[in-house]
Amino acid sequence: MTEELIFMTSNAEKTGNVMPLLHQIRHALSQLIERQEQTTIDLRRLPLSASEEAQLEAFLGHGEVKADIQALGDTVLIESRYAGVWLEIHYNEDVEIMGKYVHICTCPPIIKSQPEDMVLSLSNIVSDIHSLSHQSSDETAKED
Repeated sequence: MTEELIFMTSNAEKTGNVMPLLHQIRHALSQLIERQEQTTIDLRRLPLSASEEAQLEAFLGHGEVKADIQALGDTVLIESRYAGVWLEIHYNEDVEIMGKYVHICTCPPIIKSQPEDMVLSLSNIVSDIHSLSHQSSDETAKED
């Protein structure tokens, strides 16, 4: 089960929402461990000032994994120093932030292979192996 938390945006200098958000992340990590329940928090819809967002990112820190995805602009996934807590940032072609999320999960959904992509890949690998095998046969025939 995936829970998505959505809040309203704010331009306030300080909203006081960092500590409640950290407690929400802690609770969500507990739910992930106990019930395999994933949570996504949309930071673009949460009332946080720019300095509070930076404070949150500094608190979460960086863990061992970082992934860069190039599709309709870049997406960066950063495992925080807390295993199971991920920061996902989407950029457009002009390198403007279009989305920012905290995922509490074992693996962020965006990097999981999609079933339809895997079916297409199976077809492609079969075709590529077939082509390679014919190419090898043709080269062997030319050598004789």
